[in-house]
Amino acid sequence: MLRCQYNYEEEYVLVKKIGLIFVLSILSITALSISSASAATVFTDITTTHRAYDEIYYLAEGDIPTSDKNYTFSPDAPMTRAHAAAMIGRSIQLSSNSNSNKFSDVPTSNFAYGYINEAVSRGIIFGYSDNTFKPNQTLTRGEMALLISRAFGYQSATTNDAANELMAKGISLGIGKGNFGTTQKMKRGDFAVFLARAINAEFRVGGIKDTSSKMYVNVSESDSLNFREGPGSGYTSTKKFFTGYPVDVYYSVGDWVYAKGDNQVGFFHKSYLSTDQPSIGSSNPYPKEPIDLQQPPSKKPLNEVLVIIDPGHGSQDPGASGFGYQEKNVVLDVSLRVKKYFQQTPIQVKLTRETDVFLTLDTRAAYASKYKADSFISVHANALNGSANGTETFYYAANNTNNDQSKALATYVQERMLEAWGLRDRGVKYGNFGVLRENTVPAALAEIGFIDNRTDNAYIASSSRREQIAKAIFLGTLDYYYHYDKRPEVAPLYTKFNSKPSIKHY
Repeated sequence: MLRCQYNYEEEYVLVKKIGLIFVLSILSITALSISSASAATVFTDITTTHRAYDEIYYLAEGDIPTSDKNYTFSPDAPMTRAHAAAMIGRSIQLSSNSNSNKFSDVPTSNFAYGYINEAVSRGIIFGYSDNTFKPNQTLTRGEMALLISRAFGYQSATTNDAANELMAKGISLGIGKGNFGTTQKMKRGDFAVFLARAINAEFRVGGIKDTSSKMYVNVSESDSLNFREGPGSGYTSTKKFFTGYPVDVYYSVGDWVYAKGDNQVGFFHKSYLSTDQPSIGSSNPYPKEPIDLQQPPSKKPLNEVLVIIDPGHGSQDPGASGFGYQEKNVVLDVSLRVKKYFQQTPIQVKLTRETDVFLTLDTRAAYASKYKADSFISVHANALNGSANGTETFYYAANNTNNDQSKALATYVQERMLEAWGLRDRGVKYGNFGVLRENTVPAALAEIGFIDNRTDNAYIASSSRREQIAKAIFLGTLDYYYHYDKRPEVAPLYTKFNSKPSIKHY
């Protein structure tokens, strides 16, 4: 049961009938510090054990959340009016640009400027009689309920009516004994839960309660229509539907509809549906069956998949050093820990070295080919006179048949490392390194941090932190096989490690 806590602020808005959607936000609104949480965002304060993990990352896949600080969601911070307007706008595909300046306290430099003015124009949210919007003012649960009601066309006139609607639809369970807690403050984490449930009925308590209407896919016979996991092109396509196919439509989310087709629920863009079944040419008298995009091609069994972990440097080549630590020893320790994780799964694992020995770059690069491996990850620590810090991962992107795979592998590993340590994100980059360039399989090189930087070294020197980064590299590899290589059999492996698949980054 969700338990949200709020202060009551008297509802100031006029009752209007237009619906839109409502969204997450953060505590304060310093315009220059606000950033969009892109679909690849990992929030360091939202781990897989957080109660709103699924809902927050579902929203992130659609590029919906806003944040005051990169990689931080602040689930217990109060929800502000500006963040709510921005996330409402993103959820229902409003334009972030606006030619109308309605409020004296919302300059064009405000990150939510366009969304605020557009949402006001549509009757979703309102300003005050003194020509202000009060963007930093926080919302109550009742105000949040009324915004969702307007956003989705539920038509409630009061906060109490809206609260009852949300409970009836399974979007909220209230705070106990039938009480919604309309006067309590709205927290960002709870807001994310309510928003995700409003968008996607699969998150709701008790599932879909709306009634459906029959519609038909209406595209040219040579085209197909994507069926997505959420209302936007950032969400994964699960099927392709062809003209004339019947679907059951339940409700709208902006320009998209939540529907059921071919015994699966998801989202269609409403522009390509019609209430009348389109005529189909005589050469194709019946609707063509949908194509399932999530069916993986024939692959080797998971217990035949081999991952190579390459601890950089060794012996007379110590690599970088800092504060009494040598790279060769640190990355060997991390790599041995990665190996232990893989050994608890059907996936096979080999290390290029397990002791303090020297290997040439050619030897390392040839390791994957020698053992017919399926992926390769080289583990390193950075250094730059103590003046740089952060985590980065490299892939090679020229004259290599595994370019796309290597970038995907590097992306998933990088995102998990950021989640684990929360150091500066130096990105996923092209790297012309021998172990990548000469490799015959998807390959990535992970730089876990700067060993000569005092902040990064504190992580590198900690045994528990090295365990975290080893688990991150392991989970990032699982994410690659689950998402990019489309291996659903990987999904059960996460449970053993108290984790879940990441959002789809690549």
